[in-house]
Amino acid sequence: MSRRTLSHYEILEKIGEGGMGVVYRAVDTRLGRQVALKLLPPRLVADPERRERLAQEARTASALNHPHIVTIYEIDRAPSEDGMVDFIAMEYLEGEPLDQKIPDEGLPVEEALDWAIEVASACAAAHDAGVVHRDLKPSNLMIDSGGRLKVLDFGLAKLTRPADTVDAEAPTMASPALTQKGAVLGTPVYMSPEQAEGREVDARSDVYALGIVLYEMLAGRRPFPENSGAARRETAPPSLGTARPGIPEDLEQIVRKCLRRDPADRYPTAIELEEELRAVRARLAAAPFDLKAYLRRPRVLIPAAVVLTVLLVGGVWLWHRGREARWARRVALPEIERLIEEDDLAEAYRLAREAEHEIPGDPHLERLWKRFTIPVSIRTQPTGAQIAAKPYLAVDEPWVTLGRSPIEEVLLPETLHRFRIAKEGYETIEVAPTLELGHGRLLLEATLWPAGSAPEGMVRVPAGSTNTLSGQLPARELDAFWIDRHEVTNSAFQEFVDDGGYRRPELWKHALVRDGETLGREEALDLFRDKTGRPGPATWELGAHPEGQGDLPVGGVSWHEAAAYAEWAGKSLPTIHHWLRAADPSYRSDILLVSNFSGEGPAPVGRWQGLGPYGTYDMAGNLKEWSSTATGERRYLLGGAWNDPTYLFLTPEADTPFAREPTHGFRCVVYPEPLPSELTGPVEMARADVDREDPVSDEVFAVLESVYDYDETPLNARVESVDDSPPHWRLEEISFDAAYGDERVPVYLFLPENAVPPYQAVVYFPTSMAEALDSSDHLELRWFDFILRSGRAVIHPVYKGTYERKV
Repeated sequence: MSRRTLSHYEILEKIGEGGMGVVYRAVDTRLGRQVALKLLPPRLVADPERRERLAQEARTASALNHPHIVTIYEIDRAPSEDGMVDFIAMEYLEGEPLDQKIPDEGLPVEEALDWAIEVASACAAAHDAGVVHRDLKPSNLMIDSGGRLKVLDFGLAKLTRPADTVDAEAPTMASPALTQKGAVLGTPVYMSPEQAEGREVDARSDVYALGIVLYEMLAGRRPFPENSGAARRETAPPSLGTARPGIPEDLEQIVRKCLRRDPADRYPTAIELEEELRAVRARLAAAPFDLKAYLRRPRVLIPAAVVLTVLLVGGVWLWHRGREARWARRVALPEIERLIEEDDLAEAYRLAREAEHEIPGDPHLERLWKRFTIPVSIRTQPTGAQIAAKPYLAVDEPWVTLGRSPIEEVLLPETLHRFRIAKEGYETIEVAPTLELGHGRLLLEATLWPAGSAPEGMVRVPAGSTNTLSGQLPARELDAFWIDRHEVTNSAFQEFVDDGGYRRPELWKHALVRDGETLGREEALDLFRDKTGRPGPATWELGAHPEGQGDLPVGGVSWHEAAAYAEWAGKSLPTIHHWLRAADPSYRSDILLVSNFSGEGPAPVGRWQGLGPYGTYDMAGNLKEWSSTATGERRYLLGGAWNDPTYLFLTPEADTPFAREPTHGFRCVVYPEPLPSELTGPVEMARADVDREDPVSDEVFAVLESVYDYDETPLNARVESVDDSPPHWRLEEISFDAAYGDERVPVYLFLPENAVPPYQAVVYFPTSMAEALDSSDHLELRWFDFILRSGRAVIHPVYKGTYERKV
């Protein structure tokens, strides 16, 4: 490993070694994530069977794709100081193997059950795919820092399906040919009798190993001595109840069945074992209140009369509380786990808070909390503010009170949040800040301002750095400033018109230059008339906004009209730097899902819940907004409009200052101090100009082109689901084999209802928001539904790097 690197991985430290390889902690320098690298030792590199076992481990674990099976990123060969090295890059898990977590007296029953269910679930998935692990043992079961178990090391795994269930055309994930008949592979103390004797093994051998692991978790020791050899395979294991008194009888029966000598007497696979274990956990959660056991506890050995009084008074409460606790363990905890797996963190958080009220301190719930939350510290000036929060997209959910500031490390779902900060005598603020992750926690700092001290309808943006849009704009440092919470409305602009705004020369301070020619004020004002020829926005009539539309943002105004209004109001139009600072368009795609990109028209300000980081609304969508910044003779418009694609929230446009499109609106700012020229001057966006690039040579182009070569293998397409409910098309979700790795490509196939096959088909490539959104549940249909109405089919692949297939 030259200079402690291997391929694009930087080696950090050695973390383990076994018969099948050495494991290192490393950093993937391309993606910036930690990984575990498993390398074949140099002495084994030339052994084709060992190399094939390494490949088999990668293929098997990656094909199973289960939350309790370690994730495989890639398998490759790379040069090192000792020659070519075969390696697997896999998920790096912070934590400890199970064998280091088991105390001498055994684990608590519920904790042992939870981990047994997780490993059984992983094995059930493997057995369902026809894979036998063959080396299950506590050292191959890792408990991560969140308390979740992961199964490691499929290097000895074997594909073993009944002949009548094997698809002749299906690719095998593990090769049975690697194991010669009579070969003994595995760890002796966890082997089933048939595995130790070199006979054929199947899923029931894993069940046996699982039984030993479960026995060890509960008793603190294995059922057989390590050197008992063949003798122990001829005898029944010692009673678990003897090794650990008080174990539930049904749980002891499960262990006994797992450890039967004859495979026919065991569970056929881990699928049935998992079901039995879950049933035991449910029965334990629903166990009735044991009065005798309660009275035997030392802390309740008080006079009998007092005990009876307490029981009589609290009997109903105890019954009710017991029922709620059983609900929390039996219903809520499995549901929370499912919601976490589906990435529905807001609902998981809500349910976890309910469960926490019923079973505080429950170890299973504590492990679940760690899996999907992160500590957040909240500090305000002044202190003592009441803090409430809710997930950003849970716009209709009630606020959750967190307490008074300062708050240190409260657990919140690891997602964007809305915060409400209130203190008597100060303005209440609602913000959705971008919280930077550092040292394992997030920090929110907010400054409140006294009630009545803020300009009406404005919010404060703190001092800070500008958003450079990935280097397209120069970096600037800005002082704090105020910005309108909402876009300027028709009603507000009506006041400007009624106050003679169009007739007051002192408000029109900017040169009226059109196509290089300076116009007189009267000449220019003739261009700023409504549909009936009166002074006013292009969307108005008779000098007034349409009835009932006072709360809509004013549209159809030129840059000059917006600047005159700002002068009249004692404000300014924001520079591109200040607008982007207030909107912070780098801070998640969530705002796009709750902003007006509906394609249906402008909405009253604040109706959509696209809250910005400092308390603004509608900076994404609704109307695009004029800025004061020039580019040539044009002025920048920002944020996109209701009829724009969502990526325009991130992409400044420019238009002539005389343009009066219905989608052109604005909001204003107040600067405490005059701005320096570096902020008020024109800005040219840095853009690549491919027309000026010199073409590469044919030889270089051939190399570049070869990057996109692929093997033309069968697609193996299959229909995953069909939806006939849309009125104008039929939707089929299809998947097929990718031309790389073992991935499947999801495809949405839209078939028009107003045409008959064969269809002309259009393959759709989405906007750049497909890179920002987390799920293809949010396809931007309005950009291609007209194709379907024309009688053509639309094929919408979920391309690598988009939606749920983000790299």
